[in-house]
Amino acid sequence: MAPPKKLICDRCGATLDEKDKIELALEGTASWHNFVKEQGNEPRGVFPCRNWIRCRGEMIDSKDKDKPRGG
Repeated sequence: MAPPKKLICDRCGATLDEKDKIELALEGTASWHNFVKEQGNEPRGVFPCRNWIRCRGEMIDSKDKDKPRGG
């Protein structure tokens, strides 16, 4: 599967569209999911938003932005 061209925060709308940064974020997906699950939650995205402390959003594929999500 090809990496997404753009990641977008599911809460605040911040975007990530630099190929190298997207690839780095995708490499950390397993660690992020483990962290979220240890907190008793279900991960929604592949990586935390850069504004995570304020918005608690997660970065998702921009194509998935309009799909309904739990959480």
